[in-house]
Amino acid sequence: MTVPTSAIRADSALPSTLRHVIALLRVTSRCGVRGAGIEDYLEGTELSRPTVYRLLKGLREEGFLRHSPVRHRYLLGYELLALGAEAGNGGNLRELARPHLFSLAQQFGGSFYLFALDGAHAVCLDVQNGACAVGSFAGTMGGRVPLGAGQASVALLSTLDPAARALVLKQHQARLCGEYHIDISRIEQAVADVHHAGFTRGVEGASLPEFAGVAVTIADPSGRSPTALSCSMLKSQLSEAREAEVILALQDAAGRMAQQIHGLLEPVS
Repeated sequence: MTVPTSAIRADSALPSTLRHVIALLRVTSRCGVRGAGIEDYLEGTELSRPTVYRLLKGLREEGFLRHSPVRHRYLLGYELLALGAEAGNGGNLRELARPHLFSLAQQFGGSFYLFALDGAHAVCLDVQNGACAVGSFAGTMGGRVPLGAGQASVALLSTLDPAARALVLKQHQARLCGEYHIDISRIEQAVADVHHAGFTRGVEGASLPEFAGVAVTIADPSGRSPTALSCSMLKSQLSEAREAEVILALQDAAGRMAQQIHGLLEPVS
């Protein structure tokens, strides 16, 4: 599968107003529960004060921002929640995956995830935690990581054709090496292992050294929406025998999901 060129362009290719709106939303998200104030927007963007006020007004009117309980601060609006829920559920993927994720989490403990390809990133569509929930690079539902960071993103990277894969890794090389301490050559080897073995352990960096996991891709008959199932567990709980059980369970779940997806795509006679 190829990655559309537009999916990996720099932000500068976007229309300026759209780029400014995205910047304001990102500043608001970074400020979290305390909300973002005007000074946060001025420090986090290159926009003038009048432009910030004008765009904030429009975002509030459309429901993408809302007032914080703290005076003169803003939170992300509920309209984003509604759009995000729909965006993350194309083809009822979450509904299809959730029973499988829940069953896996109850059986093995740890945390089990559904990821989808999002341009040059992997985005977490759902997560179900077992008795011993553990972390991941994505953090939580809606979290995005560059392809190459984490088991699921390596699995999704393996679905790209070689040229697109090389372009993505070139784009993310500095971040993968600097932030995640992951060498590009090891990612390329991990991708080759996916093609050979049908699963991946990802590439271990220095960010989450106490965690381990595996991931498998979900075959999509349409070829349009590469997705993957993955798990994150404590290394102490993932013996060689246990890992083999988890891999088989993930592959079984992915196979059943692929059949369900195929059933949804078949025309009704």
